[in-house]
Amino acid sequence: MDRWLCVFLLGFAVSFLGSTSTDIWQCLLFAGLAALSFLLSVRYQLPTFFLGWLLCGILWGTGNAYFTQQTALDAQWTKTNLLAVMHITQVSHHQPGVWRITGTLSTINDESLKRQLKARLQWYQPHANGPQRIPRQGETWRFKLRLRHPQGTRNEGSMLYHRYLVGQSYDALGSIRSGHYLSGQVGWRQRIVTGVYAALNGRQQAGPLMALVVGERFLMSAETWTVVQRTGLAHLIAISGLHLSLVAGFSLLLLWRLSAPLVRTRKARETSCLWRYVPWLALGMAFVYAWLAGFAIATLRAVLMLTVVVLHKHLAWHVTPPRLFLRAVTVVILIEPTAPLTTSFWLSVGAVAAILLMSWRWPRYRGRWAKLREWWRFEWLITLLFWPLMSLWFGGISLAAALINLVVVPVVSLWILPLGLLAVVAVLGGELAVAERIFMLAEWPLVKLWPGLMWLAEQPWQWLQAALLPLWPWLFGAVVMLLLPLGWRYRWIMFCTLGFSYMVVNALPKRHELVINMLDVEQGSALVLERQGHALLIDTGASWEGSVSMAERIVTPFLEQQRLQPELGFITHTDSDHQGGQPFLAKRYPMVRWFGGRSPLPCIAGQEGDWRGVKWHVLHPYDAGGIGNQHNNQSCVLMLQFDALKILVTGDIETSAERALLARVAPIEADILIVPHHGSNSSSEHYFIRHVKPSLALVSRGRNNPYGQVHPAVVERYQQHRIPLLDTARGGQIKVWSDGRYWRVWQPLAAHHGAWFDADPYAIQPHP
Repeated sequence: MDRWLCVFLLGFAVSFLGSTSTDIWQCLLFAGLAALSFLLSVRYQLPTFFLGWLLCGILWGTGNAYFTQQTALDAQWTKTNLLAVMHITQVSHHQPGVWRITGTLSTINDESLKRQLKARLQWYQPHANGPQRIPRQGETWRFKLRLRHPQGTRNEGSMLYHRYLVGQSYDALGSIRSGHYLSGQVGWRQRIVTGVYAALNGRQQAGPLMALVVGERFLMSAETWTVVQRTGLAHLIAISGLHLSLVAGFSLLLLWRLSAPLVRTRKARETSCLWRYVPWLALGMAFVYAWLAGFAIATLRAVLMLTVVVLHKHLAWHVTPPRLFLRAVTVVILIEPTAPLTTSFWLSVGAVAAILLMSWRWPRYRGRWAKLREWWRFEWLITLLFWPLMSLWFGGISLAAALINLVVVPVVSLWILPLGLLAVVAVLGGELAVAERIFMLAEWPLVKLWPGLMWLAEQPWQWLQAALLPLWPWLFGAVVMLLLPLGWRYRWIMFCTLGFSYMVVNALPKRHELVINMLDVEQGSALVLERQGHALLIDTGASWEGSVSMAERIVTPFLEQQRLQPELGFITHTDSDHQGGQPFLAKRYPMVRWFGGRSPLPCIAGQEGDWRGVKWHVLHPYDAGGIGNQHNNQSCVLMLQFDALKILVTGDIETSAERALLARVAPIEADILIVPHHGSNSSSEHYFIRHVKPSLALVSRGRNNPYGQVHPAVVERYQQHRIPLLDTARGGQIKVWSDGRYWRVWQPLAAHHGAWFDADPYAIQPHP
């Protein structure tokens, strides 16, 4: 059977390579071929049985892909405000200035939906029109809202939010304008979370404690996340297999101790078969803890795997740990087909695989401190195994993660988590004062450890950024060589060979090339030109008070993932959507020389320079009143030239500035045009396009933006001049590669270049 499962999982993996062309006829074809393969194997003894299981795996993947792509969100609903009735299904998150509410929409504009839509809504400034209370789980509310497709920004290096939404089965996102309560009672989990929140009010480590005991992380600040990530403790914050195993283990021990006095003799114990039923009771406690955590994806996955283990023990199925692991993964895939799209799936699977590898690779320790030594060996092994993934996903690796976990994990497992769950029991009993005292005791070791963890997170020797490390394939090769069962002499030879190859590759001369990246920063602008491992920045995206700026969310992760060191920067316009992230980037990269906006150096016509072979020339504004680039028509207009390639960057200039530019600067032809003012109808007149004569036009804007950009008239003008128009709202980040003579353009995360889980309903709609 296990061989069938391996073939089934192989077919399931193959299905993730499929494009967005998956349809019902392909699914029916795979189903028919699978049935035929099983029939030929059973009736005619042909060797087609494994082929049938392979096709079943492909069918399971493609079938789920097909139903995932059948979005029920009407495109017309994204263009206007709607009245909708929502049943709140999850605990609402509240942060300063915004509430996040998750539930199912049953009616829209007083019309019942054939299928309820799972939606995540944001309610910004909920008290703007008067005092308002937060919607709570279990209640039904009527909202005036604006919906949009479940998509997010698409950029290399930053979180691929659309894949996360696919993995969570969301049908819609949206923002609430107003709302009022209709009916329903507050759910038990909401009451528990509210009580825990009240008991933790004012505690220094309220965020980690809330995450540990009830799985809610809305109290975790960005600084706290940075600390736990850079010290290798992020797995402790998410309720996963470790926590569920601890709860099940504690429950098993407690239930066995409590039941032992009931059957004092050996004969009575054998007759009652308590050992067969106690594990199921412990598993039930694990399910209760998973419910307390809201049955989050990682939690549900862990409890499913634990159920498979308990079932095998109950039925006395004696299988090897790898086979048990294979069956558990298969159950997870059958119940959660989109699990492989989440990072947590690979982290949890990798952790269990590390345990199996350790059991296969090394013998058990004997004698004094054997358990401690095995625990230490597991910590450094899993740290090494996850170094390539941490470098790829988190932008760096923690050198001291093994030692930190060796100290912190026992503290969390034996002190913080048991006391935290005891405090939850006190909350359930209505003893809020008792819960406060227990939480204070549970928090104590974390308060003592936190200053040291913060110090370690800031140390450059402890947290190595990805830019200082080899690419993850080189790290993966080094880890494999270290774990191979070979003598140190052979390992040393392999390491030397790998190191020499790495040095040769790095010593090769850099290609004569320029890459232009227009990042997807929603309604805003951010260009990154990369050359020889360095970057030139033009605009930085937006920022909002009390929220993370686009520079922190997107620009910086992109620079780190591409291993680029910025050297020069321009701000074309002082509006927040152009300059919002500049203060953050100026602090993060103090050696960057900035021009324009509120930076010390102005951006005014006549300035020019050379950046690594890219000549830049400021064409606009001409008059001294334009210094500071405060208005649209005072935007800094740049002409960039790399050998024969010319790029015209226009900022937010409008018709009058276009005319002034043409009157003073001639000729103004360019191969690539950054469309003025995000495609507003106040720009891109026929005469301007005719004089620039671009071969490609790029526009940066937010999907469903309130300004109607790109305006239909602007789209029509570019079409009349037969100029391709690429749009960050339709496919995400845009890349242009050039050797100075030839160029090519693509969108690396666009639906037509990706797999089915990169599908974007908005991208396939015609331009407005």
